[in-house]
Amino acid sequence: MTTPNVLTPSKVLFLLTGLAGSLLISLSAQLPSANIADIQGGLFSTPDEASWILTVYSMASFAGIVTSGPLIRFLSIGRYLTVSASTFTITALACATAPNIGVMIATRTIQGFVAGGFGPAAFVAVFMVTGGPRLPFGVTLLAFVLLFPGSIGPVLAGFVEDSLGWQMLFLIQAGFGATLALAAWAWVPRQPDPDWSALKTDWIAVVLLSLALATLMLILSQGTRRFWFESEIIVWCGAACIAAWAGFLFLVRFSPMPIIQPRLLATRNFGIPIALNLVFRVGLVVTAYLVPQFLAVVQGYQPLELAELFLWAAIPQLLAIPLVWWLMHCFDMRVVMALGLAFCAVGTALAVGGTGLYAAEQFRPTLVVFAIGQLLFLGPVLVIGTSSLKPADLPTASVVFNIATLGGTTLGIGLVSHFVTEREKFHSSVITEKVSLYNALDADRLETLAGGLASRLVDDNGTTARAVALLASIARREAWVLAFNDGFLLIVGVLLIGAIGIVAIGRSPPLRPLSVAMGEIP
Repeated sequence: MTTPNVLTPSKVLFLLTGLAGSLLISLSAQLPSANIADIQGGLFSTPDEASWILTVYSMASFAGIVTSGPLIRFLSIGRYLTVSASTFTITALACATAPNIGVMIATRTIQGFVAGGFGPAAFVAVFMVTGGPRLPFGVTLLAFVLLFPGSIGPVLAGFVEDSLGWQMLFLIQAGFGATLALAAWAWVPRQPDPDWSALKTDWIAVVLLSLALATLMLILSQGTRRFWFESEIIVWCGAACIAAWAGFLFLVRFSPMPIIQPRLLATRNFGIPIALNLVFRVGLVVTAYLVPQFLAVVQGYQPLELAELFLWAAIPQLLAIPLVWWLMHCFDMRVVMALGLAFCAVGTALAVGGTGLYAAEQFRPTLVVFAIGQLLFLGPVLVIGTSSLKPADLPTASVVFNIATLGGTTLGIGLVSHFVTEREKFHSSVITEKVSLYNALDADRLETLAGGLASRLVDDNGTTARAVALLASIARREAWVLAFNDGFLLIVGVLLIGAIGIVAIGRSPPLRPLSVAMGEIP
């Protein structure tokens, strides 16, 4: 007779479908972001217009996360995944054939909404299949699924776009979606009829939380581009965000059907891991923004060149899975987390001394060390955070965890991009003040540059002007280098702050072998 602890083939297929859904949809989200300039050119749009392709997707994803709970209970997880994957496929095909930027933004909004539910669905699948002694293994796989798309996404995007064009990025999304829809229909359990009672929830709170997160996302993603509160859009969204958060918190306190249980966030074994996950996600800006932007701005790298570099993150991360699992059986979880945090901090620190000569080769050690540290840190965090959860806690845990996962990365990119931009202005101002034609060294350098250009330009005035322009571009490049170095240093500090949370968690003994945990004979 089958017992709850026996993994049947149907359960394994259910788990794999749930994890694959989160992996492939997260990977799909990486494809347009790595090639947004080519999509912009293909749609004959401006950079400002093209930025909304990414912004509306993330905004809608937050709404998808918040609404996933009642919708999964209403449709059942099998039907929910089938409908979401099918809709994702249709919208991906629409994006590939979009005639203009307006159609692209509209379809990306729908696509982002249905994509947001795959993270919570994977969370639910892990608990339904591996609940009990196998849960640590399930959430370790989930940690890998959450991290790997960020490493492999730029690789896939670079090679595909270079060979087949930007439309193929969305056709690959459609292929992922169609595969997931078929797998969900065949292997994920579903109830015969919709459960209408599941729709009896506080929909006002759902709308307010979705609005609060979506407007916050807009502020963070568009703030630097629009000079923050100098823009009317940012001001109005800020007001809407504050009002929505106030209304939501009021309903959480007084609603008879709160969609989130605040008491769970106050527990040490769940609240601290969630906070650590948020801080850690801010730290992922190293690979999501700082390294690719450094190479793009300073060295003019294209997506294909970045793809070759990010293989140095993807392969070590894939090979680190058994290492993480073994370490969690040998040491206190806090030790493994501290080791992962140290790896991330050291990997980031390796990039702090960058110069204008830094290319992909110089960032390989950073990506290797940082990629391994990611899994070493997040694996134990999820194991600790889920160890004390009860079935009644699952809706709150799923929503909060996925909000922290998506929101942390968004917060990191928004704040660090602003920080780097402001530091570039500062360093550019300082360098400009130090460069003067009355300085003998600068005058000699300008004369040397002009002499090198004399053979290619006839006009002496044009030669001097071109030399001045080259000198200015060199100064600007050095300002960006110093600004990115400041960004790397800032992330080192953020990661070290995370050490406080590790200490606050308290003793977390190593995992027991599965046979012992299940009460079987070793």
